[in-house]
Amino acid sequence: MSEDEKRRKQEKPSLSVEKAAEIIKEIFGVHVDVQGSKAFDSYDDANFYVKEEKKDKGGREFVCKFHNGVESGNKDYIESQNAMMIHLAKDGFIVPYPQKSEQDQLYGMTILGTAKKPVKHAVRLLSFVDGCLLCDSKINPTILKKAGEYLGNLESSLDKFKDGKGLIRTHLWDLKNFEQVLSPQFVAPLKQEKDGKKLKLLMKSIELFRARVLPKAEKKLLRMGLVHGDFNDANIVLDQKQEQVYGVIDFGDSTHTWKVNDPSIAIAYIAVTLVKADSKDIVGFGTDMYKNIYSAMLCFMRGFHAKYQLQTDEMSVLLTLAACRIATSATMGWYSFSLDPTNAYLKYHAEPGWKALEIVLNIIDTDQEKFLEDLNITSKTPE
Repeated sequence: MSEDEKRRKQEKPSLSVEKAAEIIKEIFGVHVDVQGSKAFDSYDDANFYVKEEKKDKGGREFVCKFHNGVESGNKDYIESQNAMMIHLAKDGFIVPYPQKSEQDQLYGMTILGTAKKPVKHAVRLLSFVDGCLLCDSKINPTILKKAGEYLGNLESSLDKFKDGKGLIRTHLWDLKNFEQVLSPQFVAPLKQEKDGKKLKLLMKSIELFRARVLPKAEKKLLRMGLVHGDFNDANIVLDQKQEQVYGVIDFGDSTHTWKVNDPSIAIAYIAVTLVKADSKDIVGFGTDMYKNIYSAMLCFMRGFHAKYQLQTDEMSVLLTLAACRIATSATMGWYSFSLDPTNAYLKYHAEPGWKALEIVLNIIDTDQEKFLEDLNITSKTPE
């Protein structure tokens, strides 16, 4: 799996907006307004906001995704992800909707790279979900509770989807595979840190995972199913008034795994968001970061649990898995930054994770039982 992760970095598509426009026209027959289109920041794929060129300025809006070389070679994965989004759309959710190519397919293929090392890339054109991202909005208890409710409803819909064989895969970002972050190339940058603090935080997360999560998984106490896999503030779309959760985007980490992973991932990124947010963008909370993260995660989980109830064993590992996701994100972000030290985007997203991880681990140590009691759910923590 670590070899796949290396390949994702090595075979990430690299192309300009102009080149993307040429390929989109060739595969999907859409004439692109190059000036009105732009590239998005992304980790392993190349994503573009695409504006259709129309004389009356009424062109459609899309997101075009050029997949990295690893996922591009997995036809079942691409087709299952498309089918899942179509299922959710039919179930009333606002999600990116796959567009058909000139060949009446929901994706196409193109070759990038060099003549000596060509790489095949799957290309998908998806409808653009317009709205305001939660990461660009003010964070408050009400919207967090509504986000939790939205994810809870999404989980119920995903449970009804039965055509996801391509989403049964081995994926580093799947929390079942958390221990894979210990691969030598990923931890090497952490070992170079003089104070060793980041590595200690990672290892504490690993210890908790092995002591609290794996024994329950081995006894099959954690339900399996499809998950979104990356329900964070950059993928949650609000309405224009920023009062309701309108839709969700980016299903690239969707997989068949433990159902508890989705809410764990969501509260993990809530913690990271609060650490990196400007104080003026946090409404309804105090000045103590520990209390803010505790309260924010609680708000989200109250909303989630009102729509989709986790079982007691799942709740007992919720915070541990949240810590594991932060540790994965921070470790992989630091690894990516070590490969591209001029990329401020990577460092910006990795650095706050370590502080958030420290706080969540402290919550686990001192307040996990209280957290569960505040949700009216009790759970015995393994000795």
